[in-house]
Amino acid sequence: MSKTDLAVKRLEEKLNVSFSGRPIGVMQSELRRKMGEVLKDNRLHEILLSDASQATAKVLDTVWEAAKPRLIGRELAVVIAQDAPLIKVPRAKLSKAFEVAEGAEIPVGTEDYDSVTLTPKKYGVRPLISREMVEDAEWDVIEYQLAEAGRAMADLETEHIVSQMTSDAGNSVAAGTSGTLAYNDVVNIVKECLIDGYIPDALAIHPSELADLLKDTAIQKAMEWGGEAVAPSGQIARLLGLQVLVSTKVTSGTALVVDSKHAGVLFIRRDITAEDYEDPVKDLAGVAVTARWAYTTLRTDAIGKVTGC
Repeated sequence: MSKTDLAVKRLEEKLNVSFSGRPIGVMQSELRRKMGEVLKDNRLHEILLSDASQATAKVLDTVWEAAKPRLIGRELAVVIAQDAPLIKVPRAKLSKAFEVAEGAEIPVGTEDYDSVTLTPKKYGVRPLISREMVEDAEWDVIEYQLAEAGRAMADLETEHIVSQMTSDAGNSVAAGTSGTLAYNDVVNIVKECLIDGYIPDALAIHPSELADLLKDTAIQKAMEWGGEAVAPSGQIARLLGLQVLVSTKVTSGTALVVDSKHAGVLFIRRDITAEDYEDPVKDLAGVAVTARWAYTTLRTDAIGKVTGC
């Protein structure tokens, strides 16, 4: 049995039914019709329409579907995707504008620039899948393993970004009540960032702090004030104009508010990808999931944190 057959056998079975919600046969027929003469090239035809090619696409789709909900770090920073060994991100300190009298010369505005160089590092995980796991599992162990790999990659990225932002935060306030995050605490840290000229648009919290907010009477009265109900979903979509992001990768007892347009940059040279591999000696096969990226904070005052909550 080839490595592709072993690693994605059950996923290939699904390909005969649907792919991204549409039957594979229909999609392939449409592709043949639209591309016409081009697909007379046998090599190109094999690349685009072979079962192995479709299986590889499904593998990556499975990994991504599991990863996407956990990639909250990307909501906290500017994301730059570029195929380059490194990038230099300019950071400008703008000069002030002046009042200009009629007919007078307009003063020259001088900006002070520095830059931050980002060099991506490689991250990855390789779930082990044995022939016996494929043969004996009563449920789809292959798809489960792929999803776990996707979640692991997303968690690593989010943990790195959140940890760095927490360390770099230029604004900090202590919770009014030790051990509890309250509406007033969020107001206070937003105020500190606004004073520095930044407009926070995201709040990142641990599930424990989400529970604190859901118990806060100020939040509970949101319905009376005309806001969206939070109880049915158990979530808070927005608070004080902030997108509320919940992750266990945010340290319990700490809450972050971030101006995502100015706080930091996530440079992605190669986003999450997957390729199959085989170890015939150990009778193992599976998928190696990797990515190359780097994060850096640009403006510390665009990040605020509540401590002791």
